Amino acid sequence: MSIARPLIAFAHYLKQRFVEAHPKRGDISSYAIVFALMGVALLVRLAMAPVDAGLQYVTFFPAVTLAVVIGGFWPGIFATFIGLTLATYFFTPPFYSFSSEALHASFWSNMVFLLDGLIVCASIEGMHRYRAKYAEELKEAKRQEARVAAINKSLDEFTYIAAHDLKEPLRGIHNYASFLKEDHAPQLDESGKQYIDSIQRLAERLSTLIDSLMTYSRLGVAELVKAPVDVDAVVDAVAADLDRLWTKEGITLRRIGRLGMVQGDAARIGEVFQNLISNAAKYNDKTERWIEVGCDRSSDQPVFYVRDNGIGIPPQHHENVFRIFKRLHEQNKYGGGTGAGLTIVKKIVERYGGRIWLESVPGEGTVFYFTLNGEA
Repeated sequence: MSIARPLIAFAHYLKQRFVEAHPKRGDISSYAIVFALMGVALLVRLAMAPVDAGLQYVTFFPAVTLAVVIGGFWPGIFATFIGLTLATYFFTPPFYSFSSEALHASFWSNMVFLLDGLIVCASIEGMHRYRAKYAEELKEAKRQEARVAAINKSLDEFTYIAAHDLKEPLRGIHNYASFLKEDHAPQLDESGKQYIDSIQRLAERLSTLIDSLMTYSRLGVAELVKAPVDVDAVVDAVAADLDRLWTKEGITLRRIGRLGMVQGDAARIGEVFQNLISNAAKYNDKTERWIEVGCDRSSDQPVFYVRDNGIGIPPQHHENVFRIFKRLHEQNKYGGGTGAGLTIVKKIVERYGGRIWLESVPGEGTVFYFTLNGEA
């Protein structure tokens, strides 16, 4: 193994230097290299030991291997036959001849060398073709990945622009409904007033949905910030923002150990924790409600989690919860909401090279796990 590695490295160097660097020379350069390799192999063998010492193939076999690595199958076969010729002429008695005695004496050893050469040539050529096919498939995969990324970016930009442009007429609908209610209230009966209230309520709801859509689309086009982030400080800030939950709703927030440092954007990571903690507080019907935040560092990559003792999520809906505007309950139940929070969380996590998943037991609680792209 210690000898093979330098030989393979040398072969790759020769291939890059004489073949790949001069593609127009093609096969002619490969066969020229074969002659050079076999000449070197002969000189090395003659320098190693007398011609009658045996070991006639000891240097020719590595030369055949180098020839097929550099030039491919047919140059390797060509090198094999040159090796047979040189081994017979120089190292088979009577030496320095192609007599019938030399040909007869070397017949079986030459056949073994020929068979070994064929196997080596076919194997290495197969490896070459597999490597070339893999490289081409990898290149195509990268092209497709770049194409998909460009399409996704265009879609995100379109979504943001479309959502932004929808805000203006929607604001006008809401305002004109307010003017109608204020200026023409005496002419409206109770049913008419209810219709106007419904128009305003639906306009406000649509405005909230558009805001969520704009937030989601911005995540796809915004520049990815990577800086050291103190996750404990981020969760402290989120807890301060949600302080009313701990006092008014009687929810206990538990912190399990230090959360540590990660590479990312403090604001985006704050969005992740705020959405997860808010959801954990919202979807809980227990008398004593608690939320637990922690980090498992037993593996190479830290795994953050937010656990609760809430209503839980049935297994068939574990993937649905990450779909935008997807709610598993009636619109106004559990405080309403747009159904975009977990979708935004998932996109933030994935943009930082992480993933998010959940475990849940209906009626007992849920735990959301997520990873980010390594530690700071």
